[in-house]
Amino acid sequence: MILRIILITICFGLSVQTALAAIAPPRPFSGEGLLVIRPFPSRSSEPCCTLPIYGEPGVERITDLERSDLPSLTPVIQGRTGEYSAAVTGKKGNWLHIVYDDAGREGWLESSRAWEYVTWNHFLKGRAAKLLPGLKKEFYLLRHDPSATAPQLEVLSRQKNLRIIDVREDWALVLVDLTAYGWLRWRDNDGRFTISIDEKFDPQKH
Repeated sequence: MILRIILITICFGLSVQTALAAIAPPRPFSGEGLLVIRPFPSRSSEPCCTLPIYGEPGVERITDLERSDLPSLTPVIQGRTGEYSAAVTGKKGNWLHIVYDDAGREGWLESSRAWEYVTWNHFLKGRAAKLLPGLKKEFYLLRHDPSATAPQLEVLSRQKNLRIIDVREDWALVLVDLTAYGWLRWRDNDGRFTISIDEKFDPQKH
């Protein structure tokens, strides 16, 4: 009897661990645009290791982050080696309001000349994309117009190859497998991505 209880306990523990491992990380927040954080030049006098985050530009320092501590945009964008990315939600001069953790907390970061900021409208146009897994059915629907009430054209699978032609707020006009056009949501109501970019991001193309 005792042996049976021990075996049940072990099996239960293993099943819990498996379930926890299967939980996918949250989809990244999008914000208004993308900040690409590159390594500083070797002779730069700017700080090379941590990113000071403020409550307001230059005021009320919240925390200092390693670049690797930023929420990963890797499920959405494949950057180049040594670069990190952050979702930008606002801009004041040389200061960028970024999402600095997976919970969606935000703070101000002073930009560097070595970095690059680009809006999503500009970044997404012309890029190859695919839908992310585990979305609600509504995000796999291709529609005639950029509206949740527009007529449905088809239900897309994750295997479909998408090419983004235009962007209107949360909607993207896509070419599907080079055969059909339609609109889909590229981010949800919480501002999290529903698509991934199916190619590496090269900032020099912008």
